[in-house]
Amino acid sequence: MSQAYHGGAFFQAIGVDLRHLERASDVISADVLDAWFDPSPRVVETLRQNLAFLLRTSPPNHAEGFVTEIATRRGVPEECILPGSGSSSLLFSCLPRLLKPGVGALALAPMYSEYEHIVEALLGGHVHHHELQASNGFVVDGDALLADVRRVEPDVVLLVNPCNPTGRLWPRVDVVRFLDQIPATTLTIIDEAYLDYAGAAESLESEAARRPNLIVVKSMSKVYSLSGARVAYLVTEARRAAQLSPWLPPWPVGLLAQAAAMEALRDPSWYLGRYAETHLLREQLRTRLARLRPVESSVNFFLIEPPDPAALAAALREQQIFVREFPDGPLAGRYLRVTVKDAAQNERMASAILPLV
Repeated sequence: MSQAYHGGAFFQAIGVDLRHLERASDVISADVLDAWFDPSPRVVETLRQNLAFLLRTSPPNHAEGFVTEIATRRGVPEECILPGSGSSSLLFSCLPRLLKPGVGALALAPMYSEYEHIVEALLGGHVHHHELQASNGFVVDGDALLADVRRVEPDVVLLVNPCNPTGRLWPRVDVVRFLDQIPATTLTIIDEAYLDYAGAAESLESEAARRPNLIVVKSMSKVYSLSGARVAYLVTEARRAAQLSPWLPPWPVGLLAQAAAMEALRDPSWYLGRYAETHLLREQLRTRLARLRPVESSVNFFLIEPPDPAALAAALREQQIFVREFPDGPLAGRYLRVTVKDAAQNERMASAILPLV
């Protein structure tokens, strides 16, 4: 069965049977975008104290408490929020209900591949690409994107902001200007999986709650260090949320994941501190790798441009260091993506990379 390509090759070194999780301490998993820091101590302590109960007990039917917590923390109405076990789960549940077979979409390129997979492989549609340019550091040009919308006339515009894999933020004020100018019948879906690194004030969640042509998808994996818990939500105007809600399964988020996510939302100061540290670590690593022309970034990853990306990635794998390759698309044969880790792991990566280039 055809599937989108993702990172995660580091589990080859750990073992997908999970019998040797102790090996993880020797592996640098910079081919996925998981946070380098632990979840909030409040999260860890809640799970530690209640682990047996959380594992053996069925969760609330529709994650009602989780939805209420999101509404309280994000300032959006509960009726505009749909919870799910990871953003991909929400996308696979909701996009086929939002988009007709044969749909025409416009997406950034390069961008997270799962959207293109759903549109083309599952819905038989077609994705037109708005090519981001290396010459300007992959910055989104709103006027050029608007021109493509008018030229292509897509049913849906698909955006990841900040963009994966480029790491570039399209500022909120510019996104709102774009949304104000596209046709009212054009749906826009914005994935904000990494946005909190760039600042929660940049989010379009409040706009999604009031605009009938906007959906915002929010993963809690990367910015809350909860990738293993699989928990996410989307925000959309109340009438659309009511139309989509029947297609979501009961118990959409596991009880352990809900408990972790709610405690994470209740401890914003912990995460703000980690985001600030992430920016420092990222810039230190970018400085160390300056000869590889690292792309500017607002998040916990960035692109590098080595002379031979495939050879470098292969040599790093021999040292249990995994970085993200691009087997196809506009970045293939030119770039690798590196995820920011803690200071020691960043130094190990840099010390391994530099002699090879």
